[in-house]
Formats: sequence, structure tokens, C-alpha cells
Amino acid sequence: MESQPCFGDKPPDRPLVASLEKIDCASLRNGGIEEGTKLLRACRNDGFFYLDIGTQDGFLQAAEDIYSLERDLFNLPEEILREYDIDKLGNGKLNGYKPLGRNRGGLDNGKDGFESYALPKDGILSLVSNDFPRPEIVTQYLPSLRIFATAVVYAAQTIFIALTRLLNLPRDSPTLQSLHRSQVCNSDIIRLLKYRKLSPSEQGAPHIAHTDIGSLTFLFTKQPGLQVQRSAGWEWVAPAPPGSAIVNLGDGLSMLSGGYLKSCLHRVIPFPGEAAERYSFAYMLRPEKEVLMRDLRKPLTVGSESELLTSAEWFEMKYKILRGATWNKEQNWMLAGDKENVAA
Repeated sequence: MESQPCFGDKPPDRPLVASLEKIDCASLRNGGIEEGTKLLRACRNDGFFYLDIGTQDGFLQAAEDIYSLERDLFNLPEEILREYDIDKLGNGKLNGYKPLGRNRGGLDNGKDGFESYALPKDGILSLVSNDFPRPEIVTQYLPSLRIFATAVVYAAQTIFIALTRLLNLPRDSPTLQSLHRSQVCNSDIIRLLKYRKLSPSEQGAPHIAHTDIGSLTFLFTKQPGLQVQRSAGWEWVAPAPPGSAIVNLGDGLSMLSGGYLKSCLHRVIPFPGEAAERYSFAYMLRPEKEVLMRDLRKPLTVGSESELLTSAEWFEMKYKILRGATWNKEQNWMLAGDKENVAA
């Protein structure tokens, strides 16, 4: 019997629960027509779906270990975590700690309600010669992080290969998988998140409505709180069962398909009846830094390169809007990925 996403023993007190496609990664990898149809439908209509990655090669245990890692990590004294401040460890915000309230958020004070810690894929998979700075507790979990990253990257490549075929890209166009090579240094990260418990008097979203900056996000959590914006309004997204992930498309795939594939607004708010801290973690895949963010379905016209943003340029622009200190109203549209879909 197929395992189903669920809310546990506390169903939501409102009817808007997202009914999302459930896709089997192994069947998609083997060219399953039904799985391909579901994938394209999900990418066109929702921008969100569940992906059954499987239980092989220690993936389930690795994911459980990362749940333990984030609790151990965020229990460290804040002065230790701040030694690894993500805004000070280098460019790109690929490694380190973001303290509570640094980003623009949806709480009453205009700030966010979560801490996060980014871990670079290039460091986890030893693609760079220099080791990345980190607390000792992260080192203890590196074997599990490698197993987890390897499994997710393989699943992502399966999606990229399928979408390249389903989009019927021109022969002279780059493939999606060629723009997200797993053994090339890029901006992929694992992001650990801890949402603080809100008091009964606090209102708003600890994580403001936004689209993701990259191409694909694989989210893992055991607790509800994620919402996706659909035509009927905000709908709750149930946690995925073990061995599966909630996958959402980001700005990268939307821009590389000229908007044909959907990067969907989502946010995190307290779940009705839940007052606990909330933990989640995500693997975030981004196009390689020099990739031009253009519609791959159309030919690249002579001289147009200078008018296009690279992946790295888009990241830098959007990060400035996410940070409270560098946010400005005129560029708020970047939270939603485009000017037609401004985040609220």
C-alpha cells in the first residue's frame, strides 16, 4: 500500500490541504510514462510534489541522523554558532549560521522567526581542496551528510533528465542536467532550519512568503507548518512519509523554461494547535554560477548575453531582498520571483 503524506493525529482545522502529485523516483528514472506525465503536470500547475526517493544505500538512516544533527547544532551556545556567521564566512552564503531575526519576515516586528545553518555541497562531497569551517558536531555527522547528499543529487538528476525530455528542448540547447552537474563546484547547500516557538500573542509568518532562489528544493520535516499558495488560497502541505521528500521548483527552473515551469509561493506559519519549535532541513540545488538565466526552449540570439543575468547574479540580487538590512520596497517583487506575482 502506498505510504501517504499525513498530519499525524492532529488534522488541520481548515479544509485547504494541498493535494499534490506523488511521484516514484525509480519509475521516473526507468522512463515511466505515467510518472513523467505526473511530473510535468506538477511542475506546470503546482510547483510542488512528493517524491519517493527510496530506502536504499542508507538514505533513511542518513536523513534521521540529520534530524539529530540539527538539534545538536542549534543547542550549541549562540556565541559558538556566531563564530560561523554565514555573512562573514565568504561569498554566496553557502556556509554558516544565520541567527534569528536577520531576514525580512512576516512576524509583527517585520523580522523572521527562524535560525538556519547552511552546509556547502562542495565541502560535504570533498569537491574543494580547502576544508570548510564548521563546528565539531558537523564533522561527526559528515558520513551521513555525504550519503544524504549523494542520494538527493541522484534523484535531482533523474528529474532534470526527465524534464529535459518532456520540455523537448532544441538539439543545440544545453540540457538541464548539464547545467546542474553534481561533480562540479556550484552553490548547492543543505540548509538546517529551526523555527522558534511563538507566543499566543504573536501573529504572522516566521518565514515570509517567497519562491526559492534555485532550481529544486528537497524538503524534509516531520512537523506541519508549510503552506503553498494555490488558486484557492493558502493550503497546508503535509509532511512526506519516510523515504520521500517534498520537492518544489524554484526561480531557476522557472527562468530556464521562460515561466513554463512554475516556481510557487510558499511560507511557514504556526500550525493550528501546535506551539512547539519546528525543525526541518532542505537540500537546495542551484544552476552553476555562470549559467545564463534564459528560456532554453528558444535560441540564444546574438548579442543578448549582455542583457541576461547569470545564476550567481540572480542569487546575489535576491539575497539582498531577503536580508532585512538590505531590503527595499522597489525590489520586493524578487521575493516572488517575478513582477507579476508579488509576495504578500
